[in-house]
Amino acid sequence: MADLSREEVRSLGRAAGLDLQEPHLSEVTHNINALKELLDELNPPGLDEVEPLPIIHPYQRVQDEQG
Repeated sequence: MADLSREEVRSLGRAAGLDLQEPHLSEVTHNINALKELLDELNPPGLDEVEPLPIIHPYQRVQDEQG
């Protein structure tokens, strides 16, 4: 997958309510692209054969059980 450009990272930041300016924009862009590269390499065997499970917070489960 291609690296994100600085402008793409800036746009994503704005969508999250952040106004990224230099030098932080360059650092965040570098870190996001490095993380993307690591995540692309992460592929445990059999992962595509397992159905995802919903995540239910334990506190919510107790509330549901109590009615």
